[in-house]
Amino acid sequence: MQRKQVFAWFFLAIFLLLIYLFYQILSPFVLALFWGSILTLTLYPIYLRLNKLLRGRKNISAMIMTVLATFLIILPLVFISATVAVDMFDIYQSVTDNVEVSELKNSLEKLKGLIPLSVLQDLENKLQIEEVNVHQMALKGLGSVSGYIINEVQSAATNLTGLLVNFGMMIFALFFFFRDGEGMLNRLKYLIPMKDEQKDEIFKKFYDTLNAVIVGVMVTAAVQGILQGLIFWALGVSYSVLGGVLTFVFALIPIGGAVIVWLPVGLYLVFTGSLYTGIAVLVLGGVVVSSVDNFLKPMIIGGKVKLSTLFLVLTIFGSLSVFGFTGIILGPVLLAIFMSFIEIYKTEYLESPE
Repeated sequence: MQRKQVFAWFFLAIFLLLIYLFYQILSPFVLALFWGSILTLTLYPIYLRLNKLLRGRKNISAMIMTVLATFLIILPLVFISATVAVDMFDIYQSVTDNVEVSELKNSLEKLKGLIPLSVLQDLENKLQIEEVNVHQMALKGLGSVSGYIINEVQSAATNLTGLLVNFGMMIFALFFFFRDGEGMLNRLKYLIPMKDEQKDEIFKKFYDTLNAVIVGVMVTAAVQGILQGLIFWALGVSYSVLGGVLTFVFALIPIGGAVIVWLPVGLYLVFTGSLYTGIAVLVLGGVVVSSVDNFLKPMIIGGKVKLSTLFLVLTIFGSLSVFGFTGIILGPVLLAIFMSFIEIYKTEYLESPE
């Protein structure tokens, strides 16, 4: 083996070792850096305009954007998360209360009476149970959801120091991402051993997909969540903040959407005696909340991103199980980059002349 080859293998081994060690050092802050970069990319056009207005004073522009992002986005999200956690505790306690259980049981038994007997018997045989107890099923489902959120809250309280450190790291990173982000991106592009047009195509696909997911999907979901929360509040429905947050979360998923929230709430109100309120929730949910998705998302996204709906749904659900809530953004981005690599492979190796 020649000396040059020995050096190349030695350099590669040391380089890979350093990458691994560097990842281990940064791994506690990966999520903080990820969400900091997402916020930066979302707000970067505003930063560019502000920097131009301030005649290229990058430090001042980055500081202003960091403060704005902290007080207008990050802190309100923390407040909403705390409110949702408190609401889930209250709901779990109120539904498991004897009075509420009795009312819920009577309503669900009426609903069960509307289901054909043959369907109930078939369901009992498939599930290998003696009787379909809708009341217990509903309480069990609510208990599972509440238990999950309660566990997450307890975990967050236990790791409060880590959360505060990550929170501070994200804000700290925001400043440098705003100020030096363009230079970081150019250095990263330079290191990629590909043609310039291929690198430009991949980064364009990455940015377009990220922009579509954040500005298109997340803004649309946020508008639906705000509208749903306001409707619940105006109609006097309890836990309007929680309803808005749940609407936002379900609206991020390509199938189902906001209907997963307003339909059960409306039906529950109808069957528990609040007939007019329940009908109002159903009508406004269908006409106002869900209709937002039909015109706002296409208007924002346009024709920039074209991904297979089947693969998009599979990618989002798979990413949610692997990466948690981060998968909502990471999944579609990885899918878009993967499709870009397939196009490059097709152009370079399948269609290019030998």
